[in-house]
Amino acid sequence: MSISPFATFHRLACAAVVASLLQAAPAFAQSTTLRLINEYPSTSITASADLQFTAAVGKLSNGDIGVTTLQEAANPYKGKDQVAAVRDGKAEIGTLFAGILGGSDSFFLLSSLPFVVDDFDQAQALFTCTRPELERHLAALNLRLLYATPWPPSGIWSANPLPDVAAVKALNIRTYDDNSRGVFQRVGAHSVNLPFSAVGARLTSGELNAVLSSGDGGAGNRLWDYLPNFTAISYAIPLSYTVINADTWNRLTPAQQSALAQAAKTTNEASWSIVKNRIEENYARMTEHGMRLNLQPAGAVRQTLRQAGQEQADSWWLQDKNSEIRTRCVPLAQAK
Repeated sequence: MSISPFATFHRLACAAVVASLLQAAPAFAQSTTLRLINEYPSTSITASADLQFTAAVGKLSNGDIGVTTLQEAANPYKGKDQVAAVRDGKAEIGTLFAGILGGSDSFFLLSSLPFVVDDFDQAQALFTCTRPELERHLAALNLRLLYATPWPPSGIWSANPLPDVAAVKALNIRTYDDNSRGVFQRVGAHSVNLPFSAVGARLTSGELNAVLSSGDGGAGNRLWDYLPNFTAISYAIPLSYTVINADTWNRLTPAQQSALAQAAKTTNEASWSIVKNRIEENYARMTEHGMRLNLQPAGAVRQTLRQAGQEQADSWWLQDKNSEIRTRCVPLAQAK
């Protein structure tokens, strides 16, 4: 049977259309949307950093990458489940508090070791010095670091003032990692390690009468409704790490990776700069809500906490065998 010229033309035309669609498909598929989870509220310093990062990514990628932020209640994953969610690609990006990551690998508790750094310059120097090791530990969890966000120094939110050591021992306090839980246990208080998303229910039920947190995270969650006292003990300057699933990163084009990396660099630099102004802003907001701020706690309270903190930190250094970091990076940071 002979094939008509029309049939031949029709087949060739169809083949040309299919080929054209196949060639166009990769370029269309490059546009992508990434989900960024964070269990803290939009008023927190980490959520603000995420929004800056999101805007920068959209601009630098010319809209080729969209980042959707899922903050606080919109984030379906809580506590340690956030680590697994990003590791397994259920959410492509996550801003994870160091204490949460510490449940998977105790190395991440470094930034929240008690009383190791005294200010933001020292905290940034410690982060910079230890970043290569940090990235190796993240890679073991199938994660890649984008940027870090420092929190203002951790203090004690409490139902009652803390004039002396006896008052500290009477606390039922939420702590945010194994180290902080150990410090308050050494002092004699009852402490429990909880993600921030679990704090509200425990305060409502009366199970807690104190929370270890920065004024930033606490103010954002309105802890003043339950805990009208804040004692600034300058316990630590912990970090949150914004990380991307390594498989997701590897699937991106070089141009997309470049856009994310540039946005992350800008966000990281801005976070370390902005945090220095957050303390006074937070204190002002706390005062407006009737809180009593104790910015110079009693010497006995400071001494007792620092002694317990030193014992806990010494235990962590021995456990994790990070002697090189202790001898190289900590003195470098403390010299700042």
